[in-house]
Amino acid sequence: MKTILNRPWFHIVKSPPQKHPPLAATNEQFIEEYLAWKKSYSKSAHRAYRLWVTRFQTFANKSPEAMTHADYVAFATSIQSRHAPRGIEFALNVVHNYLRFFAEQGRLKFPMYLVRVPKAPSNSHAAITEEEYRGIVETMKRDHPRNYRNRTIVMLLHDTGLRIGELLSLQIDDIEEEKSAVVHTEKTTRSRRVYWNADTDVVLQSYLVERINFGPKDSEFLFATNRMKAKTGLSCRSAQRMFARALREANITRKLCLHSFRHSFIHRLAKLGVPDAIIAQLVGHSTPLTISHYTKLSRPEAESYALRQLAYAEDSTQLMAA
Repeated sequence: MKTILNRPWFHIVKSPPQKHPPLAATNEQFIEEYLAWKKSYSKSAHRAYRLWVTRFQTFANKSPEAMTHADYVAFATSIQSRHAPRGIEFALNVVHNYLRFFAEQGRLKFPMYLVRVPKAPSNSHAAITEEEYRGIVETMKRDHPRNYRNRTIVMLLHDTGLRIGELLSLQIDDIEEEKSAVVHTEKTTRSRRVYWNADTDVVLQSYLVERINFGPKDSEFLFATNRMKAKTGLSCRSAQRMFARALREANITRKLCLHSFRHSFIHRLAKLGVPDAIIAQLVGHSTPLTISHYTKLSRPEAESYALRQLAYAEDSTQLMAA
């Protein structure tokens, strides 16, 4: 009797090959996921962040769920000898922000306090003086009386202490009647209100008329560009070139940049005795500790405290001698 295996109609069916599930995402997908979120509240930071996010993700070559703090430490070590301290601090701040994005979703398996960013020695930008500011504005007014755009940029930076990226991200509808605007802080998701004085508002309103009537219709940016019919705003590099030219025309040789207005704004607040916590809110810093390098030489009470302790020490010495 033949067994069932010998029957001609019987075929041994082989089990199909096992299909391994595809990887959840590629390095590029992780990067784009983060940058899309960053772009949702920052018009320019995501472009500057792409380089270091890509370098870190390529270096780790893992999903966020598989990363450990050792991957961050190894990357930080790998760039130590190739970049300046300030560049390293910026790079690791970018990576910290990248990892925090996944940590907030519960996708990172180690605590964020293990991701430490070293602080580079602070070489603070020079603060522009009121005399230099007035000289620049007067030169602009004399040599380029109809160029309201450049004057508006300089005067708003002086009055508000905005970062140049924050200023250039403003849209026409952001300008309010009370000589103020609500801006989205460039480095966080918070918003804050900034104010400017009446003189600045006069120049701004003149520029707005020009911008609405003769500027590109397909752009909502306050400071737009007509180049290649772009819908983007004026670039930070173009603004920096404009300011460098303004410095030359005003015969100012001191090394200044657009960020010098932010330092000047903070110094003025510090000299008025405004607490660091309030200054931090006004300039969009997340904590008062981050503005200490701005205010450490601007506090009017610093000298008085130093003199008071000398007087106290002198009085104590006289009492002991008596």
